Amino acid sequence: MDLIAIAFVFSFLVFFHELGHFLAAKLMGVRVERFSIGFPPRLFGKKIGDTDYCISAIPFGGYVKMSGMIDESLDKDTTGADYEFNSKPVWKRVVIITAGVIMNFIIAIVIMTSLNYTKGKSILPYTEIGAVGKKGVSQKVGFQVKDKIIAINGVGVHTWNSVNKEFINNLNNNINFIVERDGQEITLKYEKQWFAEEKGEILDLAPMPSSKIGEVVSGMPAAEAGMQSGDHIIEIDGANVYNWLDLTKEIRKYPGDSINIKWERNGEIFSAIMSPAPSTETNSSGAMITVGKIGVGYYFEYTPISFSEAVETGFTVTIEMIGLNIKALGWIITGTKSAKEIIGGPIMIAKLAGEAAESGWDNYWAFIAYLSAILAFFNILPIPALDGGHLVILMIEGVRRKPLSVNTVVRIQQVGMAILLTFIVLVLYVDISRIFF
Repeated sequence: MDLIAIAFVFSFLVFFHELGHFLAAKLMGVRVERFSIGFPPRLFGKKIGDTDYCISAIPFGGYVKMSGMIDESLDKDTTGADYEFNSKPVWKRVVIITAGVIMNFIIAIVIMTSLNYTKGKSILPYTEIGAVGKKGVSQKVGFQVKDKIIAINGVGVHTWNSVNKEFINNLNNNINFIVERDGQEITLKYEKQWFAEEKGEILDLAPMPSSKIGEVVSGMPAAEAGMQSGDHIIEIDGANVYNWLDLTKEIRKYPGDSINIKWERNGEIFSAIMSPAPSTETNSSGAMITVGKIGVGYYFEYTPISFSEAVETGFTVTIEMIGLNIKALGWIITGTKSAKEIIGGPIMIAKLAGEAAESGWDNYWAFIAYLSAILAFFNILPIPALDGGHLVILMIEGVRRKPLSVNTVVRIQQVGMAILLTFIVLVLYVDISRIFF
């Protein structure tokens, strides 16, 4: 599942990124010599007109090779022909260079708009805590199961969505949580200095939803037994179920065993014998354990929204995703957080893509939208060999009113490739460290 999920994610994002460059180049009259998914060596493809459309051996990338452009291939062959990239005025080259980033930005907005419009605005209407983890700061703050979060830094919260949003907005600051516990309001404090600690950015809390189920994953035991979104699970092997914590606690105890589950739908009671699918995960002590899962997610309320509202939400969410990455880069540069805590590479992305695919198509496409926004942000960084690096060179040419020499551009690209390769090695090291250490 991970391999299939990640292969589609990278192929999808790379294709549309490079399609942006391709379409812009064609529009501006630049000849495209190759449109490749993956990096050389070339595996197979077909030449149509002037362009070789191909699949190459090294995944996790792709490129469009334009005539007369000095890019990461370090090809210095230019003739001055009108169809070459360097023969075009600066503004046309800026359009071509930025088209890939713009395409990724648009893809993220389109996906989020589609999810919002087809499903409506998803709201998790709970602020009561169902679980307190051990890997973040929740225990240090003092949260307890069944606490109800009322406000964060003076802002009232009524859904789990707003709890997450307000916590993220206040990261790297002192945070005051007003919670209701045993009928009384108390204040819990998150100290700013905790943010610099490992996992200090993680509020490892889970809400306490009811036992009403939301998404039912196809192919899993619940779907095969006929469960539907909106059903209330009321009993598992004779044990009454009142909330999501009861539900998951019982099901997780029976990986591969047969259990009797009862649920209610519109006043009618259903029951079925199910065998929760075994799933391996890491417990709080770092040991690998096997638990049971039937393939259901907790219930979200979906509020229908208009198309214009969906577009606005899709745009806003995409901007917020990019903004969070800008913050994260700042935390790394200032040393507030380590790269190991923030950066995720191909291995981590593959793992997350597999998990997103297993949890349902909505989560999978939301994950793709998030990666598309990250790809847009990463590519516009002013690093030679990235789109942002090419853009800086064009800005210099625009100011100087004459192009840089071919040798200068080649040297800049060589430095950029060295930086990029170093970054790739760092990312892979971080990924491997997470797995083995």
